[in-house]
Amino acid sequence: MTIEKRFRLSIGYHNSGDVEELRDALTETDIKVVSYDQDAQRCFDNAIRLEADVVLMSPDCLGYRTAILQDLLFYRARPIPVVGWTDARTDDGRQMMANGASGYVTLPLDGIQTTKFVNMVHEVVDRERRRRAQGEISLATRDSVPDSLGKSWQSKVICVYVPKGGGSHRTTTAVNLSVVLSHLTMGNQSTILLDFDQTKGDCHTMLGYILSSEMQIALQRNLRVIERGLYDLIINSGVRYPMQGTSVITLQSIRNYLVDSPALPESQLDFLPGLMRPSDNGSMEFSNRKMILEMARAIIQQVRRAYSFVIIDLGQDFSSPLHEAAIREADDILVIVPPLMTAVLDTRYALQSLERYFGDLNRFHLLTTGYDPGFGLSEKEIVDMLGLPLISTIPFDPMVASLAINTHTPYVLTDPGPLGTAMRALGATYLPHLQDVFKSKRKGISNFSLKNLFVRQA
Repeated sequence: MTIEKRFRLSIGYHNSGDVEELRDALTETDIKVVSYDQDAQRCFDNAIRLEADVVLMSPDCLGYRTAILQDLLFYRARPIPVVGWTDARTDDGRQMMANGASGYVTLPLDGIQTTKFVNMVHEVVDRERRRRAQGEISLATRDSVPDSLGKSWQSKVICVYVPKGGGSHRTTTAVNLSVVLSHLTMGNQSTILLDFDQTKGDCHTMLGYILSSEMQIALQRNLRVIERGLYDLIINSGVRYPMQGTSVITLQSIRNYLVDSPALPESQLDFLPGLMRPSDNGSMEFSNRKMILEMARAIIQQVRRAYSFVIIDLGQDFSSPLHEAAIREADDILVIVPPLMTAVLDTRYALQSLERYFGDLNRFHLLTTGYDPGFGLSEKEIVDMLGLPLISTIPFDPMVASLAINTHTPYVLTDPGPLGTAMRALGATYLPHLQDVFKSKRKGISNFSLKNLFVRQA
């Protein structure tokens, strides 16, 4: 029997492992996680936009300020109480309550603390709404406490996936996220981009590469040529696979098929081009589903040991061996959904199949792209229809996106406006210290902020 979800929860966290444990623990409760973020300001924004009933926030969340606690509690539309999520060895919980938090639970997470949190959510939401209705609310004290900026992060395999093709910005997202994490001026982390779209890969075009057979276009458009990629790796390894199995896949053999490193100047980005011709998937080797699945998983297992981040661009059919391998090996799967009812419904139906196929959806996160509130479909409606927590929203700016594709320059390197800023903020979800980098640069570029973009000011 499915439990009806009564309370919508936004989370501001410090360690991602704690979030996964909490999400699992809340599965059989009436609390629905609608978003989680390592940045306190984005947690605030999510709580407002997605109509959260309560917020769970760590004081070690990046950019945590005590003012957020009261800003949420005194939000004009409704009170949004904050529950602190603190280390049991510290006094942070009581300090948060002194500054407006409605309660706190402690780490490490266990059954007692989970039960305490569930009971607390029921209590504080009802209490603060009753106090608001009766006019009993008084300002909490404003004693200042030192801000604690968490800098921890974990290396990850991140899949970018969309159940409905066409206009979803999936490949654009994969490429730009890879650049944010790897570029010298941003994350500067060793990153590899794997193009695993089994229908036809396009990452190479966005990075300024073209097939070596198209030399005339390469010269006209100042493009670099690709001699080999994933297709050649699979074909050449497939000859030895019957005798050697997945041992034919080594880090060195994979590196033989990467583009000239780095894939982008001033970055630590390596790139394995995908199937560049629609006919590549029709090769005899790809009829051996078991071999493709095992070799694809071996590729991911090898590169994840050598790179801080592995970004994988996937096609639609999750049962295709390249796609299935990526989903099974991934730490996070970003489900790309534009604000179109057809895309939302297609994703809803796909998630039902994905849950049956892979067991659960705990690694799946919602990323809305091409978003504009004027399109008539709100983020809250998308979250409610899909049941996935929202990790970020990328706004609508077709001119910037199209120019970036046509000039083969990822827009995170050139666009100081909402589109580039939102994508850089997505990268900061995985590298929290990037928030400091972007804030210092943003002062000299524009007055744009995610809060100004998405939150209707009271």
